[in-house]
Amino acid sequence: MKWIWRIIFTLLLLAGWGALAYMYANYTLESPPRDEVVTVEIQPKTSIKEIGNLLEKQKLIRKSTFFQYYVGYYDKTNLQAGIYDIQPTDSLDDMLQKFSKGSQDLVRVTIPEGHNVLQIAEVLEKKGYDGEGFLQALKDRKAKYPFEQKIGENKERYYRLEGYLFPSTYQFRKDEKPEAIVDAMLGQFQKQVDQLEAEKSFAGFPYLEGMDMDQWVTVASMVEEESQAEQEYSKIAGVIYNRLNGSADDQKLRIDATVAFAGEMQGKKGVRSNIHNERKLSNPYNSYLNRGLPPGPIANPGAKALRAALNPDQHKYKYYVTKSDCTNEHYFSETYTQHNKYIQQSNLNARNIKCDAK
Repeated sequence: MKWIWRIIFTLLLLAGWGALAYMYANYTLESPPRDEVVTVEIQPKTSIKEIGNLLEKQKLIRKSTFFQYYVGYYDKTNLQAGIYDIQPTDSLDDMLQKFSKGSQDLVRVTIPEGHNVLQIAEVLEKKGYDGEGFLQALKDRKAKYPFEQKIGENKERYYRLEGYLFPSTYQFRKDEKPEAIVDAMLGQFQKQVDQLEAEKSFAGFPYLEGMDMDQWVTVASMVEEESQAEQEYSKIAGVIYNRLNGSADDQKLRIDATVAFAGEMQGKKGVRSNIHNERKLSNPYNSYLNRGLPPGPIANPGAKALRAALNPDQHKYKYYVTKSDCTNEHYFSETYTQHNKYIQQSNLNARNIKCDAK
């Protein structure tokens, strides 16, 4: 008989512990009393565990310990990014129901690689944001991220943060402030700096003496603008460094994208379609008239262009010209004589090859 009582006692003990554990789990997942609406913002690709931590941080649940198990057990894991207003009376199940439906309060904004700040402002305006406010926020910005401390002051620059607004797809509130939009883009750029370990590469950089953050981004911006063929990025970066290390004449980079940028910043219309006639434009960014790098980046480069500027191909090319054969690729040459031959071939291709409009 004793063994029966032992079994009963053990079962009662386990049941008691189970009940206590259940009560504790429920307690931790309850929302503490509150009187105000709490706004929860769930970013894209946020994990279930991170959502639980967020709810705990905002005091919507007491502890996130059992949150992951709870949503998994009740099959409520399809939680979507969005901005949600949590009412004082909302329980955890109410919150999960809102999270599973998704929020319509976020606006998806895509900033393409190679856009300059004026073009980004236009994209934002088309999405209903204040483009002028965005430009003003750039000018008023106080340094927050480590890389911002390393951007030098140059009166010839139009926007100090040109080049550092990382192109990507963002989700912003409908009423997002320009300052927050700027901060999001700069925050993404800081992540790129960290991932590429860029600053480690600057020390003893073999292709440009005294390489710094601004020079790196400036080269990357020209690479981004000069080619639509990503497989050429590192080769074009190599050409730029070869010219910077060449003769005085070589150091005039003669990059059309710098002329286009200068013209657009001066308010010229249609400058890109009339680039040959703008090469004498008096502007410090015009690399046909000025030696070395322009005063700063001419666009906001993406990750591949940034990587190429850190890891250029080693070669002796100093010139390139578009093939005009619908591939978006270039002919590369070491001598000006060979370059002129490729220019003739490019012109011939342009006359004889018709590319499909895309």
